[in-house]
Amino acid sequence: MNKFYRTTLAIIIIFGIVLSLSSCWDDITYRDAEYPEQLIYMPTAYYNNSQYLINDINRIRGELPIEGNPYKYVIDVEKGEFRVPLAVYRSGINNDGAFTVNINVNNDTIAKINENRTDKYILIPSDKYSLVKQVEMEDGKEIAKFDLIVNLDFLRDNFPDKLYAIGVNISSDQRSANPKRSTTIVVIYTNIIKPTANFTFSFDDADNKKVLFNNTSLMSEKYQWNFGDGSAVSDDRSPSHVYSTKGTYTVTLTAIGITGDEDKSVKTEVITIE
Repeated sequence: MNKFYRTTLAIIIIFGIVLSLSSCWDDITYRDAEYPEQLIYMPTAYYNNSQYLINDINRIRGELPIEGNPYKYVIDVEKGEFRVPLAVYRSGINNDGAFTVNINVNNDTIAKINENRTDKYILIPSDKYSLVKQVEMEDGKEIAKFDLIVNLDFLRDNFPDKLYAIGVNISSDQRSANPKRSTTIVVIYTNIIKPTANFTFSFDDADNKKVLFNNTSLMSEKYQWNFGDGSAVSDDRSPSHVYSTKGTYTVTLTAIGITGDEDKSVKTEVITIE
């Protein structure tokens, strides 16, 4: 019986020692573990082979949100600016430390992309854009924002068939950059700069004084319909209108795009009510 108790006691002691050593080892491992270093990257470089396409008038970023920058672009007509909000993020287990991020233009990738394109990207001339050289990542923050500013009149003058591009690269002497997410190719399609008004029409089968308008305008945000009979202007996209008397009327559609009244487009058609 004494031998049994002695054996049991020895097992318990050995088991306790093993647990104690294991706990110490886990503690040492935890303290000495190497955590992933902070990396900086551009969220706009995550899709389309790092190509950030601005090819429609929809300004909402959708699947590419940037905190505080919900829009793909911002138009300032008075200043003549086409602004593209961009940002640098940092990844890691914390947001400790302040550091400087360098902003540079690197168009090398555009040349490689153009090798496989028939409609080549054209580099934005250096005198047609402005870009800060540095931004500061503040201690405790995970994002530093900046804008690419392109001359609006330059884009207007090259409407509608030019595709302009610029490569925006980030780096830092104090943090490493994710090599796959450190360059964004901003691509601006100039066909979005101005609207093109257009429409077709047909007569209602049950009422030959009722006209159905089909709006086929491009790159338009707002519409103004003048039906030519003194009635109120309609802002519907594709309205219908009933004329009270027979006659000939001039219908005018005004399409308003992203620059407002600056570049509105007008389409007229003469219709006859019998």
